[in-house]
Amino acid sequence: MKPFYFLLFLLSVGLTSFAQNVDYTLRYNTGLSRYEVYTRPSFTQAQYNWGSTQVSVVTPSSVTDSPFTINSVAAGGWTDNSEVYNVQGSDFHGIGSNGLKVDLTSGQETLLFSFTLPGGQCVPGLRLYINGSDPNSSAAGMQGGDFANTMYSSNDILGATNLYRQNYANTGTVCTACNLVAPTLSK
Repeated sequence: MKPFYFLLFLLSVGLTSFAQNVDYTLRYNTGLSRYEVYTRPSFTQAQYNWGSTQVSVVTPSSVTDSPFTINSVAAGGWTDNSEVYNVQGSDFHGIGSNGLKVDLTSGQETLLFSFTLPGGQCVPGLRLYINGSDPNSSAAGMQGGDFANTMYSSNDILGATNLYRQNYANTGTVCTACNLVAPTLSK
C-alpha cells in the first residue's frame, strides 16, 4: 500500500508543477506614482492557497539605501525582508509573503503589491531579479542572501514545488507615460 501512496504523491507533485505556474512583472504606474508587481498565472482557481513567496527587485545603486514602503494587495502581507546594496552597481530587495488565498485567472494579471522608493521618487531602470543570471548568494557582496524569485503553493502538501516560472516584460521601468500615436499616412 505504501508504494501506491508514494506513486500518488509523485503524480500530484508532477501534475502541480506542470499545470500551475506563475510569472512576474514590475512596472511604474505614473498616475499613482508607485511601482507595481503583478503575477500572471497559467491556471484559474478561486481562493487559491498562495503560499510562501519571494519577489526580488533590482534597483540602480543610486537609489537611497533603505527598505521600500510596501502596500500589500493580494496573496498575503508583503514585506521588504532583505536588502543588499551596491553589488555590481545594483541594489537587491527580497520582498516576501507567507501567502493567503487569492482568486487567479489564467493569463490575467493580478496585482500582488505596490511600493514606493524612499522620498517617493521615480528612478528608471528598476527590474525583477533574474534567477540563474543575477548574482547568487555566494557572489561577492551578496552576504549569503538568496534573492531568487519563488512561489510555493500551500496546496502542495510538502511545499516543495516552486511554481514561479519566469519574469515577463522585465526590461527596466520608465518614469514617463508613453503616449505616442503613429501618424496615419495619406495617399
